Amino acid sequence: MQQLLEDEQLGAALRRPYRPHWLHLGWIASTAGATVKGIPIPRTWRDSEEKKFTLKDGGTVSLDWWQGQHTDRPVVLVLPGMANSSRSIYIRYTMARLAEAGFQAVAMNYRAVEHLEITSPHIGCADTWKDLPEVLDVIEAECPAQPIFAMGFSMGGTILTKYLGENGQQSRLRAAVAVSCPLAYPAHQAELEKRKFLSFLMAQPLKAGKSSRCSGDRGQLWLFKKREQIAKLWPHCEMSQVMMSGSLLTVAGYFFEHQGYHTVSDYFLQNDPEPVLQRIACPLLILGAKDIP
Repeated sequence: MQQLLEDEQLGAALRRPYRPHWLHLGWIASTAGATVKGIPIPRTWRDSEEKKFTLKDGGTVSLDWWQGQHTDRPVVLVLPGMANSSRSIYIRYTMARLAEAGFQAVAMNYRAVEHLEITSPHIGCADTWKDLPEVLDVIEAECPAQPIFAMGFSMGGTILTKYLGENGQQSRLRAAVAVSCPLAYPAHQAELEKRKFLSFLMAQPLKAGKSSRCSGDRGQLWLFKKREQIAKLWPHCEMSQVMMSGSLLTVAGYFFEHQGYHTVSDYFLQNDPEPVLQRIACPLLILGAKDIP
């Protein structure tokens, strides 16, 4: 009975009209606020333990455990948005709230993101759902017998829903939450092609990154700081052209052809969650805004 009452209270909370803070009344202001919250926090503020590991194909990813590892708690895997990491402000807030609720929060850092070196000819993007089985192997080894949940933001939510749909009953996740994520990926591509200014803005964090002067991580620049690694792994990639690109799709196109995609459209089709959504077997809560761009 207590569980039923709690479930009803949760359902009521989700059904109530939501009135955002006045700074988030429009998508432009809200997106600008999200960009600020994506800035990495200073190193001295980090209350977590990051552990890097190598994937089978040689790529490097990491898991950032909030306040160390607590093997006696249910685990929540947090998947950041594009060009964000476990060091982004909103991810830190999320992990702290999960810890307060009694979970062991752990955030994944994708291949090549911000502070991670590029050790294979593959950068972290929406096809990171293919890396999740190895990531879950590590979590299960660190926290045996504990249930695992997941929460994804933006591209992280796309990764999560695609993974859940592709793996169905074998996903190994008890439940999941996807926040502000594109679920019809080809339509997302079309939206980026139509909204050229939005595509331009989204490309900037990839090219130059987001800095935190106090972070101690040399400015947290992404692709530009990794130009020597890129030159070694993608010798035909002209970084001058990448840095001059005026849209997210153009920047992505320089790398997708080296990751097995014939075109940018091929990338969006192969990583589209929509065709497999009906195969998701675990409870999934999807949160989005009516005017999300």
